[in-house]
Amino acid sequence: MNKLLIGLLFITAGVMYGSLVFDGIYNVTLGYLVENKWVLPPPAEKKSGSPTLGRKPTILIYSFVLIIIGMLILWNHRI
Repeated sequence: MNKLLIGLLFITAGVMYGSLVFDGIYNVTLGYLVENKWVLPPPAEKKSGSPTLGRKPTILIYSFVLIIIGMLILWNHRI
């Protein structure tokens, strides 16, 4: 597969994954799957002392990583 196409796919995946930060889009996509029991959410656990970021910051970090990987592939696509 062409490196240019792979880079564009990473950027597209990052933008699409980053759109899950908005609650309306999240409820329509993943919320629909949970509501119809296609996907089961993890069981509720007692909170431990370890801090977690939460859903929105984690999605933003992963989407930025995907976009940066795509940009690096596009930058070095001739190698």
